[in-house]
Amino acid sequence: MTTQLKEPNMPLQQTWRHRYTVQTVLMLLIALSGCSTAPMPLGTHHVQPQLLQQPLFRASDGTDLAMTHWQPKGKSRATLILLHGFNEYAGAFDSVGKQFAQRGIDVWGIDQRGFGRSAYRGQWAGAQRMAADARELAALLRQQDPQQPLYLWGMSMGGAVTLVAAEEGKLDVDGIILEAPAVWTRDTQPLYQRVAQDIAVKLVPGWKPTGESLGIRATDNRALLREIWKSPWMIKGARIETVAGLVDLMDKGYAAAEHIRVPTLLLYGGKDELIPAKPIERLWQRLPKRGKTRFIRYPNGWHMLTRDLQSAKVISDITQWIQQQ
Repeated sequence: MTTQLKEPNMPLQQTWRHRYTVQTVLMLLIALSGCSTAPMPLGTHHVQPQLLQQPLFRASDGTDLAMTHWQPKGKSRATLILLHGFNEYAGAFDSVGKQFAQRGIDVWGIDQRGFGRSAYRGQWAGAQRMAADARELAALLRQQDPQQPLYLWGMSMGGAVTLVAAEEGKLDVDGIILEAPAVWTRDTQPLYQRVAQDIAVKLVPGWKPTGESLGIRATDNRALLREIWKSPWMIKGARIETVAGLVDLMDKGYAAAEHIRVPTLLLYGGKDELIPAKPIERLWQRLPKRGKTRFIRYPNGWHMLTRDLQSAKVISDITQWIQQQ
């Protein structure tokens, strides 16, 4: 059972940072023991990745993923691929995509597997398959215009996918942008959180907690938060096994960081209540300082930096960084 949004401070990535005690979780497990696992089926065919109308992206396994395209008027200065956060979809970034388009940047947002309008909504595809989707889409857009600067921008969960995709030079882009990337690895999480999650995954993988009662704020832009939560494509409660998949992804994203071979822009807000500051600082120390790699901290920024009330400043900083040689 899921719970609808009641308060504007309900976080977008609320389900995986639960502060349950082990005792509370065990009590809930007894009541919910009828839930079952539902791993995501992957495509069984090998096809040439391609962009289709609507628009859609067809991955190499034959799976079609929904996309949103924000196209500037006239010739674009650069192309930006957006990977959204946990429980979101590309359309939740409509205000951001429009602002980038006004600045001459062509933005392609993809609804990642298991999220939004794409197949098997609510199920987890795995870090490597999600990263492969990003690499394949980047290759297609590079082929369209080899001279056009191309960047991959990942928000929170999308940031972790971006890191895995870019590991060892496997991603053909000119740089990556990490907005509050999800790199809260297991070794930095509280013991009770890890124990509770492990127990829940084994006994009730299909349980869908919403985290509504936690009171964690994702942004100071309450009007925007209300608006995006009206969409039926936002996921209100994630399966525990999907949450566990996200934690695996965070571990893999952090591990991949030292092998990044392109310039990186890391963005983080001082008021972020979803990703603690320590994992972000550890990530910065781990990242190679190549080219124009930079870390921008926003003391008054929240988790949803490009959609906060100060989003214009963040979007301007990203645009300037992209235009740097």
